[in-house]
Amino acid sequence: MTKPQNFDDHASFSAPIEDLQVRIAFLDDLVEQLNQQLAIQTQEIADLKKQMQLLYRRVESSDLSEGIAAFDPVNDKPPHY
Repeated sequence: MTKPQNFDDHASFSAPIEDLQVRIAFLDDLVEQLNQQLAIQTQEIADLKKQMQLLYRRVESSDLSEGIAAFDPVNDKPPHY
């Protein structure tokens, strides 16, 4: 003999399932937001690396005799020493 299905049993099973579905939907949205942010930051890092390379090239190609002498830590001591 089968037991008649009680609506309370059905409600008690569907509530946790609905809670899990809501949590999964929230986590899916959160993962998508984090993925978008990661893509933006990856592009920004690539742009910053390019800018740093340009600055390094400028510094390396600049002529040091144009006004600023190279710093020699052995001979050039600060005035407070």
